[in-house]
This record gives sequence, structure tokens and C-alpha cells, in this order.
Amino acid sequence: MYRAIDRILIDRDSIADRVEQLGDMLVADLAPIADAGQLMVVPVMTGSLFFTADLLRQLPLAFRIQPVTMSSYPGKSTTSQGIKEMSPLPDEIEGKTILVIDDILDSGRTLDHLRTEMLEAGAADVRSCVLLRKDVPRAAKVQCHYVGFDIPDAFVVGYGLDYDGLYRNVPDIAVLNEAKL
Repeated sequence: MYRAIDRILIDRDSIADRVEQLGDMLVADLAPIADAGQLMVVPVMTGSLFFTADLLRQLPLAFRIQPVTMSSYPGKSTTSQGIKEMSPLPDEIEGKTILVIDDILDSGRTLDHLRTEMLEAGAADVRSCVLLRKDVPRAAKVQCHYVGFDIPDAFVVGYGLDYDGLYRNVPDIAVLNEAKL
């Protein structure tokens, strides 16, 4: 059915289990901040859409959601092309603890950029949560507070991640076979 998928890297049941675990960690760490009305969740769209929806259902906390849209893999690219900011930062960041949720930590540019911009805008703290972190030296250098899975350096799709806008609806994390595109 999905001719360009080489293999399943992380199945949907493992994803669901890990999302629940991440939710427990976030509740333990962020409950006091949320109780004080100081928590803002900033999902990076569109790749984190599925992950964000499932993760936020695990958080019985009070928070505002203010998504941003950024891209570093435009069109048919399978390597990062650098950050292309698509939307402005959320309003009312000053004094808030920000939880940035992203699909994948690869080059680290997106998280570094958002962290810097949000701190400059007056955020009290910026924490990050990613579903996937690639096993590459540059990703290891980026501060990330919550990581779902460490994965090899392969181009993956599914559970929100795409190739040229396709494959986001695959319920698992799958390795894309670039030769079949």
C-alpha cells in the first residue's frame, strides 16, 4: 500500500506506551507551573500534530496551546534545508514556562531557534519534548528535556512525519526507502 516504506521502525503500540510515559513525566515536572497559570504549550506544526494531540490528552493540567509552524524539510527534500519560519511566535510569552513539542530532533536548529527567540521575548523557561531524536552528533548537542525515542540516522515518516506532505497518516514510525520514491 505504501510503496516507499522500507520497514517499520517503531510500531504504534510502542508509540502509545511511550507517549503515556512522557505524559507522566510532564505532569510530575510541570504541575506546579500549570497550577500557577504559567504554562504554555507550543507545538511545532505540522509534523508534531499526532504526537501533540496524543501527548496533551495525557496532561490533566491547565495550559494554553499556541502552535507555531516551521519547516526545514521543504517539498521532496530528505535533508534539512535550514529553518524556514512560517508563523510568528505566540503572544503573551513573557514570564511563562514554555513547553515546545516537536516531532523530531535532527539538526537541532528548530529547537535552538525557538528557545533563543522565546527567551528573548521574555519566557521564564523553555523546555522541549520531542518524539524522536536522531542518533547524530549535532542532535546530541541540543538540550532536550523529554525524548520519546532515539533512532538511527534514517529518513522516517508516519505518525505526523512526512515526505512531500505524504505518509503523515501512517500510524507507525517507518523508514522511507528513497530509491522507491
